[in-house]
Amino acid sequence: MSYEEIEIKLLVDDLAALRQRLLALGATLHTPRTYEDNWCFDTPDHRLQQQDCLLRLRRDQRNLLTYKEPPAAAETAYKVRHEYEIEVSDFAQARALVEKLGFAPVLRYEKYRETFRYQEADILLDDTPLGAVVEIEGRRDVIEWLTTQLELGDALRLTCSYGEMFEAVRTAYALDFRDMTFDNFKGIDIDLRTCNLA
Repeated sequence: MSYEEIEIKLLVDDLAALRQRLLALGATLHTPRTYEDNWCFDTPDHRLQQQDCLLRLRRDQRNLLTYKEPPAAAETAYKVRHEYEIEVSDFAQARALVEKLGFAPVLRYEKYRETFRYQEADILLDDTPLGAVVEIEGRRDVIEWLTTQLELGDALRLTCSYGEMFEAVRTAYALDFRDMTFDNFKGIDIDLRTCNLA
């Protein structure tokens, strides 16, 4: 499957309250809260990162191998990527195959995700080691309408990836670990609003 992904991230304080606003709006639960284990890969010279591309293997209820690349024309108000994704039956074999092709793991990040759908948009409630984040994916006009309807107009709006968020936190808090896992962040109080996020 390939398609153009258009999204924004918003920092929120209370996922439970946002869930109630979604249900009151008429959104339907598509995927219940599910643990995700994400592995990002790159070449030894970080060619994918330099080209603003992503190669990721995700394990949740399924195993998904995803490649994302930027469009020809850059945008600042939204994160726009061309996405290519396939489901694979065996996580370990898929990882081995990716590594045999010359890619190595550069980041592991965990989160719990709950997915709602409303009209033509997906609303993703993410509980991450860095805090609560909502992603809204869909057409630009629907994203803006939902942001208003969900009372998120004052929330910090981001177009960066989770990897970029983690790097900003690592820099701001002088952290020496390389993975965004719940275990690594135990006992660390993070305020994303104090980090240099975009």
